Amino acid sequence: KPLFVTQKKCIRILFGDRESYIDKFMTCARTRTLESQRLGSEFYTKESTKPLFAKNDILAVENLYRHRSIMELFKILKSSVPISLFSLFKVSSRKDNLLITP
Repeated sequence: KPLFVTQKKCIRILFGDRESYIDKFMTCARTRTLESQRLGSEFYTKESTKPLFAKNDILAVENLYRHRSIMELFKILKSSVPISLFSLFKVSSRKDNLLITP
């Protein structure tokens, strides 16, 4: 979970809306009236990272881990290499793409 939060912070820094971020902190408190100096909840809301992930074709850390694990398993099953890892799996005699769990 902390790694995902850090990834979201980095995505906001790299691909976030820079103009609105700068505009948020650009005004001086002395130039604002007393009523507008109270910062509401919209000031503290963070930019959503889901559209930033989708727009830049970036996988979240958990999804990246799943993707790489499945790709490695696919390579092991298709090419039987490395043999030390392939020998850990028992392949079904009916279908060559099914694994029998111990």
